[in-house]
Amino acid sequence: MLMINERKFRKVIHQIPQGIGRLMLRYVQSNFANESYRGSAWQPRQKPNNNRKPLLTDTGKLKASFKVREANWRVIRVGSDRQAASGNAHLAQLHNEGAKGAATVRTYTRRGRNGSVRVRSHRRYAHLPQRQFMPIPSKEPLPPELWAAIEDFISTELDTIFK
Repeated sequence: MLMINERKFRKVIHQIPQGIGRLMLRYVQSNFANESYRGSAWQPRQKPNNNRKPLLTDTGKLKASFKVREANWRVIRVGSDRQAASGNAHLAQLHNEGAKGAATVRTYTRRGRNGSVRVRSHRRYAHLPQRQFMPIPSKEPLPPELWAAIEDFISTELDTIFK
């Protein structure tokens, strides 16, 4: 006869979505560390200029901005936090999917040593090669290695209930 500890069961069932979110976050962070996605390396810098920093790591704010945004039994969402990325969270999507073409730069104030200067809205040509670090939800399913890690995690968690 198999017995289940109800208290343990409720605790594990509550923790599973958050644990899967942490696994997904680790997957994104490992792609940043390896500078690749699913085994294919990111395109190198166009001008190497002896910059020893890893790709997509100028200040480290983009990589640090990823959090488990939502984790429950309906949805598990990992993404960039706009506040942590200094308002440049849209850059995460541009780097992940790549961008080419003209973009409108909105009016902003440039602050310097000699005071503030108002910069008018203008268009700028941008070419960002795709350096994917996470799956694009509308275009592809979760990678098999991430699915395998999720299955192992769930199996391990459920084993703790039946011990």
